[in-house]
Amino acid sequence: MNILTNQVKQTPINTYPMVHPRLFCQNPLIMKLSDDPNWTVSDDKKRPINAKVLLETYELYNAKLDDNREWPLVTLPELDADEKLDSVNRTYRLRARENRVIAIDVEPIAPKWMKHQALNFPAQYTELSKNGGVHALILVPESLINDDNRYLFEDLSVVKESVPKDKNGNDLRSAYFEVIFNDHYLTFTKRMLTEKPCADYENDAAARQFLESFLTNILNMDRKKKADRELVRQYQIDMIDRELDEQKQADIRSFLALEIFEKARAKSIERKEHHFAGDSSRYEMSVANTIAYYVIQNHKLALDTESWQNLAESLSEKDLVYAIYLMLQDAVPHREKHDEYRFDMPWLLFTSKRAYEFMKAHLSKS
Repeated sequence: MNILTNQVKQTPINTYPMVHPRLFCQNPLIMKLSDDPNWTVSDDKKRPINAKVLLETYELYNAKLDDNREWPLVTLPELDADEKLDSVNRTYRLRARENRVIAIDVEPIAPKWMKHQALNFPAQYTELSKNGGVHALILVPESLINDDNRYLFEDLSVVKESVPKDKNGNDLRSAYFEVIFNDHYLTFTKRMLTEKPCADYENDAAARQFLESFLTNILNMDRKKKADRELVRQYQIDMIDRELDEQKQADIRSFLALEIFEKARAKSIERKEHHFAGDSSRYEMSVANTIAYYVIQNHKLALDTESWQNLAESLSEKDLVYAIYLMLQDAVPHREKHDEYRFDMPWLLFTSKRAYEFMKAHLSKS
């Protein structure tokens, strides 16, 4: 993280107490994020809590986003309205794809000079973490996002510092810092640097240049990992193509063409994105769950139907996931996120796999 010189202000690390929630939410960037329903608190092990259950009963349950349950996160004002939570941390799930907000998380084990670099980084919000690390929150201007670095915001969750390795390729130490982009939580201690000005990248040329250099350094740091990811992704695509030869794809489409799928298609387009407060991912997950239910049930029905039995027996679980994927593509409007990959699968194929696994488990309990 050599993005500052070592001649930085050596502020004592442990001089920042927790501020009141009113002061925390007055920070311009926190205020901008406050109405985003991606807030909660975390427990002593930094596990995010189901905020809706917490506010209703004060019971602690982990926030789970991988099934069809009610969204477990709330807005910041909803948390702040409960005075019993005044001295409790605040936790936010980052989503730079949508809002371009990223976080630098410097670990407590990092050397002091690196922590002071982070403390002096021209960010819009800076605080000490629980055990003496540093958090810096940054809203990156769209004008600094280009064709080279856009994938950081659109595709990645976290970029960790590259660490030295021994002769066998093993890490010699843990990463000192990481940059969080998407799908990860940041726990705010509210031990914020109240005297530090909020960075203005549009009007402060030095701050803008600093952030631009930082993004370039992140690109350089990720270059090898990106190349490795591309190799794995291409292998995965080739593997899918090999497994689903022309005959297999024809079988899957013949299965989906059965008259028993008429109801499934009608049900798959009943719900719209506005039913989910504009949350595209939740909407798509709900549609995928609906399709998965019918694919699984119709497969069972086909297995017991003499004229369809041979076709049904030829389909594996992977084939059924692919069937969900084909129906999901037809049911939901295309958006840029569909061109992204998760675990080396196209976004909607990844969503279809999750839906199949969830519905299979749900139906097994019925």
